[in-house]
Amino acid sequence: MKRSNKLKPVASHAKNQEQEAARIFAEAQKRVTDSENQLQQLENFRAEYLMKYQSLSQQKGSMSKLLDYQAFLAKLNQGIGQASHTIKLCCQQRDVLKQQWVQRRTRCQALEAVVEKYQQAERKKESYQEQLEQEELAQQRFHLKRY
Repeated sequence: MKRSNKLKPVASHAKNQEQEAARIFAEAQKRVTDSENQLQQLENFRAEYLMKYQSLSQQKGSMSKLLDYQAFLAKLNQGIGQASHTIKLCCQQRDVLKQQWVQRRTRCQALEAVVEKYQQAERKKESYQEQLEQEELAQQRFHLKRY
């Protein structure tokens, strides 16, 4: 069995691992993007609610409503803090997964390069063998014509 054929299953397995790592990395990137979008929505909502609170405080509204707004804003700030923390964790996880993907990609490319190198050497050897066989046939014909 040719060396390149022996390595093809290994290279194929490495390719599958690389593709799976790329898929997992893409999912992690999506989680980061989704978390960032959620944080942006919370910040936008807080800005809107803060304007309502400021408007209500200028109108000298009821104290209980102002306290309710303050309590809700505090919860929004807490949610924003948690969302920021989630983004940080998602980014860390994404970075680890990206590193794993890059390592698998590098391994896959190296194996593919080795397989290609073996295939080229095998083609060269086959070509040389064919050339030798043709030369031998030509010599045999030459000798047959002489006798």
